[in-house]
Amino acid sequence: MALATSTVAALSLAASAVGAFGAIQQGQAASKQANFQAAVAQQQAERERLQAASDEQDYRRKQSRLMASKRAVGGASGVDTTTGSPLFTSEDFAGEAELNALRIRNGGEVRANRAEQFAELKRAQGSSAKTGSYFRAGASLLQGVSNAYG
Repeated sequence: MALATSTVAALSLAASAVGAFGAIQQGQAASKQANFQAAVAQQQAERERLQAASDEQDYRRKQSRLMASKRAVGGASGVDTTTGSPLFTSEDFAGEAELNALRIRNGGEVRANRAEQFAELKRAQGSSAKTGSYFRAGASLLQGVSNAYG
């Protein structure tokens, strides 16, 4: 009878050790997955910034060409574009163009920040999964010891 009791206790301890090992493995796998997702989100943030910078440059070039064209048309028609209404119109156009270029940049920055926040969330989830797995492993071991000797 004592042999059967010690065998049951040993099996209970072994089962809790396997459970603890499984909990740790599961936590590490979840952590790796979350870290991978965080890396992908971080790359997305960089792509958003690069794309916004490219879009901003394209927009500025387009507006510069448009402004040059307006000046050329004004100059060809004999209008002095350096004074009065033509000057105010040019200044207004330049101000609007700058505002829109900054909006393009800001939009990319907002999207990049969202991706970085998602990356940070995923890193935190990965860390939490790993930490939680250690607690589950410890609980499994304690439960096994309690069952074996309780």
